[in-house]
Amino acid sequence: MNPVHSIMADLSDDKTYFLYWAKTDRSKESSPGTCHLLPYHCLDVAAVGSVLLRKNRPLLDFFTEHTGLDEQTFTGLACSFLALHDVGKFSEAFQGLQEDLLYQFRGRKKSKPYDHLHHDSLGFLLWRDRLAKQFCSAHLAEHEDLWDWQDFLEIWALACTGHHGQPPKGSDRPLLRWFLPENLAAAEAFSCFCGRFFLQDIVLAAPIDFQLWSRQMRCLSWWLAGFAVLCDWLGSNSDFFPLRSEPLDLEAYWQEIALPAAERIIQNSDILPLPCSTPTTLSGLFPSIIHTPTPLQAETARIEIGQGPHLFILEDVTGAGKTEAAFMLLHRLMTEGGAEGAYFALPTMATANAMYQRTGAVYRQLYAEGSSPSLVLAHGSRHLMDGFVRSVLPASPNGQLGQAPAEDREAAVSCAAWLADNRKKALLAHIGAGTVDQALLAVLCSRHQSMRLLGLRNKVLIVDEVHACDAYMHQLLQVLLTFHAAAGGSAILLSATLPSAMREELLAAYAAGLGQHGPVPAKSGYPLLTLFTAGQLHELEIATRNEVRRKLSFTLFREEQEALDLILEKTRQGQCVAWVRNTVAEAIKSYEQLRTLLPQDSIRDKIMLFHARFALSDRLATEEQVLARFGKNSRARDRQGRVLIATQVIEQSLDLDFDCMISDLAPIDLLIQRAGRLRRHTRDRQGNPIDRPDERGAPTLHVLGPEPSDDAGAGWFSTLFPTAVKVYDDHGRLWLTARYLQENGQLRVPEDMRSAVEYVYGPDSEVRIPEGLVVQSREAETGAMTDRSLAKMNSINFAEGYTMPDHSWWDESVTPTRLGEPSIALRLAKWRDGRLRPWSAAEQNPWTLSEVSVRKRLAAEEAVPQNADCAAAMAALQEQWGGRRNFSLLVPLVEIEDGTWQGCVKNGQGEEVPVRYSPDTGLVLGG
Repeated sequence: MNPVHSIMADLSDDKTYFLYWAKTDRSKESSPGTCHLLPYHCLDVAAVGSVLLRKNRPLLDFFTEHTGLDEQTFTGLACSFLALHDVGKFSEAFQGLQEDLLYQFRGRKKSKPYDHLHHDSLGFLLWRDRLAKQFCSAHLAEHEDLWDWQDFLEIWALACTGHHGQPPKGSDRPLLRWFLPENLAAAEAFSCFCGRFFLQDIVLAAPIDFQLWSRQMRCLSWWLAGFAVLCDWLGSNSDFFPLRSEPLDLEAYWQEIALPAAERIIQNSDILPLPCSTPTTLSGLFPSIIHTPTPLQAETARIEIGQGPHLFILEDVTGAGKTEAAFMLLHRLMTEGGAEGAYFALPTMATANAMYQRTGAVYRQLYAEGSSPSLVLAHGSRHLMDGFVRSVLPASPNGQLGQAPAEDREAAVSCAAWLADNRKKALLAHIGAGTVDQALLAVLCSRHQSMRLLGLRNKVLIVDEVHACDAYMHQLLQVLLTFHAAAGGSAILLSATLPSAMREELLAAYAAGLGQHGPVPAKSGYPLLTLFTAGQLHELEIATRNEVRRKLSFTLFREEQEALDLILEKTRQGQCVAWVRNTVAEAIKSYEQLRTLLPQDSIRDKIMLFHARFALSDRLATEEQVLARFGKNSRARDRQGRVLIATQVIEQSLDLDFDCMISDLAPIDLLIQRAGRLRRHTRDRQGNPIDRPDERGAPTLHVLGPEPSDDAGAGWFSTLFPTAVKVYDDHGRLWLTARYLQENGQLRVPEDMRSAVEYVYGPDSEVRIPEGLVVQSREAETGAMTDRSLAKMNSINFAEGYTMPDHSWWDESVTPTRLGEPSIALRLAKWRDGRLRPWSAAEQNPWTLSEVSVRKRLAAEEAVPQNADCAAAMAALQEQWGGRRNFSLLVPLVEIEDGTWQGCVKNGQGEEVPVRYSPDTGLVLGG
């Protein structure tokens, strides 16, 4: 008989739980039969929960406050159910996944199918149909309301068995489909031990209103589920919890092995709260700032802040110091309101990267001297940002996280490798910067959403460019604010062009999370600081800094030739010019036109094209060049006579400064955003930075668009912009924008900002839209209403608690945080010398850097090359990529002329479509 099986054969009936494995080590170095017994892993996870609650006092207070349980009772119940989180692994179906271990421990072969329900769901079914009655009989025998208790404890079971990132699934099939009677007996024995061990000396008592108590628990279950996921992740780390397959008394294992290991891993995971620094001034947070605080910054330094959740909405013009004001509020909320950190949610990856770099210079000032707060970047391409990759500290040889030598730490940033290794954990960092999508995933039916929700708890949620959310994202943001307020979290929302209706909706969503009615804003001034706390609304109309006050004039163009003529004129005068086009196709067309019009000897040096349809390596390189030529620190020699043709990629992402700007017609708020890059910084006439008033004169934004006539009809916008019809689908709002520009001719900043936005988006704006555009405008609004309904359907339900909805949960990689046409990544490859090489020559992540995203209907599948060798090389690469090929198409390219390459894909109709690519123009699909 196998030696291990011989030992196990001597177990008493109430110790047969030692015959079940939980985790294995299939590495080549491990010996056969190496595993970690199921009761040990269950206690590992419970030990993590016990230590985490003891060391994280704010988290324990959060749970006890919302359950009404005392600390001892809550901790006892939490440890009991954490220990039962993997009880589904007692099933014969799961144990049969390792047939050698099944034979080793119990001397037989697999006999049950591990089919559509996995061990998390099997664990919940086992609790519901078998263990709940036993548990309640053992610990609640004197209670008359056992059914109520079972319902209450079922919420705990759902949250803890659903530790794989989604609620467990239900089933009406009998347990014996997956369990043998001896499995059930072993599970019952282990459940008895857990209840007896963790609930000893605890008297479970319910309040008078049991139904209200259960409703509160259902709401709390979203965060309890995240707590279970976190404990399971930490308790599964074999560096801290080494595999053990020999029986040991469970109480001894708990005291001698599980608890000490839990202490070590929590201490090394960078997830415990840190003491914040003492109150300070703006210059204390930003030593490099020597100017007098802006009015907004000054107000955030003195506004009264108390305990409890706060919602701030900061509305001011670009350049008014909103980011620094948000940092001041963050620090004050930490010192006075008890917040532990923050997550900065940005509209794009580029803005997230920029915020990460800005935050790296200041975030240590938020915490007490000597502490080591973590700073993590959270978005899908964070591994491509060198600064972040360098900041992630590797695990040391002994398995301890974040313990690299001090000399290897960068001065600006540091974070534990465990926190930084995936986006799910990023929100657990003390300070996080990333896209708003990562925060929105917390309230979508997305795997591990509960982990993100727990990470946001007691952090300040800071959302920049909040006006940039479309109807779908705006609705999701409202849901997120409701959850965040319910958890006692504070939020700061930043915007330069927020419509009043959106502000009122955001306030209402936050108030709903506090169980209050939404406040009705009374003031419409601009700039405006809005604060909602303790059921009270405070609205402060403030001034803006003198340096950003200006009069922005508008010149209206009706034909593209007018824009081309202006560019030629301004470049001859030595000015730098940007033309923001609404589509890639229009940008490429204008770029090609200007190449024939500008002096041929300086075309490559003087004109650039920037849009989203470049391979990522080329896009990053172009972005770097754009910043060098037109950024804040650029000088006359960098700028003079240069032209940038771009799409919306420069609208929010980059700190750019142009002498002259042209824009295609876009909604008023986006035009204002674009104009924020027009004479943004003070310069002399040649374009050099100066510390005195700008010498280039008053700015003028030239807008290309159709005449906003009263008889405008359905083709009003499409005639001039045939490829941009769906970019901004509400042409009535575009008409209102054009009419405002025509009627006013200029915009006083900040005095006219509110009235301009309300003219286009206000409650009475629709009555001004011409009859010929009303139908189309209402169709767009209907589409927006549909998007909002879809957002509600896709988001989690606060009151229902952590349960599986009617539709499935998604993997985070396919969860829709934004709507739009489905897209796919094309992986560009050069076919040369009989080999396929990635377009990018980078040493790290070359294939990722060779990707460019396009709409899936334009490129739905790969086209097999006629060259047999190329086709074989293509198949070999796809085999290496495995599952990644489901999210990308490999496109072999051959060089057809100097710098231009060509390939082929198939569109949604199965038709072959030519693909051309060059580092100058990017990707072109079609003829």
